[in-house]
Amino acid sequence: MITDPGADELSDVLRNDPPEALVVDRVARQTVNDVAVVTLAKPEAYNALSLASWRRLLTVFTELARCADLRAVVLRGAGPKAFAAGADIKEFPRERMTAAAATNYNDAIARALRAVAELPVPVIAAVHGLAVGGGCELITACDVRIASTAARFGIPIGKLGVTLGYTETVSVARLIGPAELKHLLFSGELITAGEAHRIGLVQRLAEPDALVDAVTGLVDQIREQSALTVKAAKVVTGMVGRPLTDADADTLARLTVEAYEGSDLEEGVSAFSERRTPVFGQKKGE
Repeated sequence: MITDPGADELSDVLRNDPPEALVVDRVARQTVNDVAVVTLAKPEAYNALSLASWRRLLTVFTELARCADLRAVVLRGAGPKAFAAGADIKEFPRERMTAAAATNYNDAIARALRAVAELPVPVIAAVHGLAVGGGCELITACDVRIASTAARFGIPIGKLGVTLGYTETVSVARLIGPAELKHLLFSGELITAGEAHRIGLVQRLAEPDALVDAVTGLVDQIREQSALTVKAAKVVTGMVGRPLTDADADTLARLTVEAYEGSDLEEGVSAFSERRTPVFGQKKGE
């Protein structure tokens, strides 16, 4: 296993709320070596997501997409009670009470979700407490969800009288299927972490005091893999369930060239033969 000199630092970041100086529109971004931590930072309101927060998430993930050495992102909520407990309803009279305003609001959500989903590196949602409404939708844009056994999930928008946007619908349904999504929407129920795991909304569960260790453990495992392989895995699995386009075919061809004519394959095979840990990312001849 790679010994990461910043492993303890990453754990410390995940165990504490971000400094107020880093919070912009209730979202904070911190970097530990080649890992970014993005925190929803409104703990006094269960990290409710405002329109400004969704727009800030778009900005943060657009910026992260340009970070060449980034290996992973952890998305989490501040405070002990929630990942995010849905929309900031207090701003509805100003931002979401007409069809035109709602269209603008839903567009901001859709853009943020796409930015999270399209980031070239893995995005891990670390979920404790409530992941409700927009919070539940946001975790489905991530690649992997690791949740505390005390977490709760749901999209009880029927109690508000709003509709679920198309992008959010697709994001949730691709994980749990249309029927399970309909049950969540029709019932308005909040489900347990165990039930979320059963239906595929969550990939791994951890006891509350072990959640950070579970998340940092996955980050360590990601960093042991070839970055090229991990990025290709995200791209190719993202194509599942839809017809391939000409652009997809070009992307697959490019990924094949990068893998089979790059240095990581040579290093991986050599390391296997020599029974040692591979050191990926070197240029040929180094």
